[in-house]
Amino acid sequence: MDAVTSISMCPVDDTFLTSSKDRTVRLWDVKEAGCLAELKLPAETTGDPLAVFDSTGLVFAVTAAMSDNQGHYIHLYDARNYSGGGFAELVVSQADLETAIQSQVSVSATRAAELSRVAWKSIAFNLSGDQILIGADMGMTILLDGFEGTIQRILVPPGTNYSRPAVVCFTPDDKTVLAGHDDGSISCWDVATGALVNTLKGNTGRVNCVEPNPKYAQIASGCTHTALWTWQL
Repeated sequence: MDAVTSISMCPVDDTFLTSSKDRTVRLWDVKEAGCLAELKLPAETTGDPLAVFDSTGLVFAVTAAMSDNQGHYIHLYDARNYSGGGFAELVVSQADLETAIQSQVSVSATRAAELSRVAWKSIAFNLSGDQILIGADMGMTILLDGFEGTIQRILVPPGTNYSRPAVVCFTPDDKTVLAGHDDGSISCWDVATGALVNTLKGNTGRVNCVEPNPKYAQIASGCTHTALWTWQL
């Protein structure tokens, strides 16, 4: 198995998903040595796949880029019947991404075209499962409808051209998206309006991870020096 590109623990049992650079997704059980199942991505996809469970553990999503660089596929699987293939295929086209970027972000047409083709680096469901969050290169965050795959929000901090991927997550109430960046800042976006409601600063290097406390209004983040910082929203 090649290098792992994503890991997702099932929230209801001891299974977990991994995706890897050999363009396979594997289902594992922590109590067993070998994988339970292996899914190979179809030939019309390319690049590094990503996989994630939803909050119920009943559904998982697998995404990969189209082989012609014209967008991304997201396949949804029933975790209890994955051998039958995905039950839904969502398509996020490069053209739709470019149009959404041009309408929602103050960037040039050239920059919008560039952003629409960047690699996706992470995927997550919100708690209710009706939205999908994508962390992408160049500091971009994409919010998708979890049932249709339509683009709801393109979130890019103003003023700085980032090179690294955004490190993203939802807050536990699904009302805010947190995105960590390579300048050490964390953007706080309102899900309903797409407004940037706060920018948290204090990390001394690139944000490598960011997670909210599930019970309290606090955020923990880790930077390049593995320091942890907490803020109160």
